[in-house]
Amino acid sequence: MVEFVFLGVLVTLPIFYLVVLLARLHAGAYAVSLATREAGRTFVTAPTGASAPARAQSAARIAFEDQGFGGEGSVAVACAASPCLTRDAEIRTEGRLAVELPFIPDFLADAVPSSITLTSTHVESVDRYGDAS
Repeated sequence: MVEFVFLGVLVTLPIFYLVVLLARLHAGAYAVSLATREAGRTFVTAPTGASAPARAQSAARIAFEDQGFGGEGSVAVACAASPCLTRDAEIRTEGRLAVELPFIPDFLADAVPSSITLTSTHVESVDRYGDAS
């Protein structure tokens, strides 16, 4: 009985860690993908070029916070045309998020990687038939 419990704990703990790790990585991947997509969508639907960057950053912030990564991720927006909201222009959003691995003690942080960086890219087009801004 003691051996069974001991072996059960030895097998269960690594599996539990893998499940927690994979859940955190999946949430991070979803967050960065959603943040880049929504930042691009809100950027191209902005009423003016001046309000577009703030709208994109707000949408990205909401997407990161929704998955539990508030204040950790970043999204950069690049325009293919000048001004950015030129009809049929492409807007490229690139997101980056560093996901901290769970249960890594501070004294092991130098020897073992303690985070994984996730990136995502999304390209959105400005409406061809919309208002020219």
